Amino acid sequence: MKIKPILLLLFISFNTLALEIYPLVSGEITMIKPVRTHVEKGDLLVQIDDAQAKLELNYLKALQKTYQQNFKDKQLELKQTQELYDRLVSPHRDLEIAQLIFDQARRELEAHNIKIKIAENQLKKYQLHAPISGTISMTPNLRNATNMNAPKVLMILE
Repeated sequence: MKIKPILLLLFISFNTLALEIYPLVSGEITMIKPVRTHVEKGDLLVQIDDAQAKLELNYLKALQKTYQQNFKDKQLELKQTQELYDRLVSPHRDLEIAQLIFDQARRELEAHNIKIKIAENQLKKYQLHAPISGTISMTPNLRNATNMNAPKVLMILE
């Protein structure tokens, strides 16, 4: 049996590689780079109206002050109850209750801080940056809005 070598030629044109850009959130498009614009990796391509997301983040940050104050108050109550218990003035049960209330306030503050981080991450989704360098070849979505329930390509980057 004789083995015949096979020569396989593969032609790849790097100019035909395209990347479709989809929105991560719904909203009104406030800025979009025009077609045939060259962009570098990291450049801002699309800005979606983020006014509501900013308000929600500001609300959470304002509310954080309340949780922080409550935490400090419960920390002080625990310290005072501990001092009374150490002087044999307060029963152990009071100390246990103060500890439970303090632990609850600490957990609420930690959970709220996580909510703030989530809102900060969500806010980042209103800006779409170029994942690669290239030229914008088309922007098929001619309407000035995005909808996460029916996602459509915002632009194609080559």
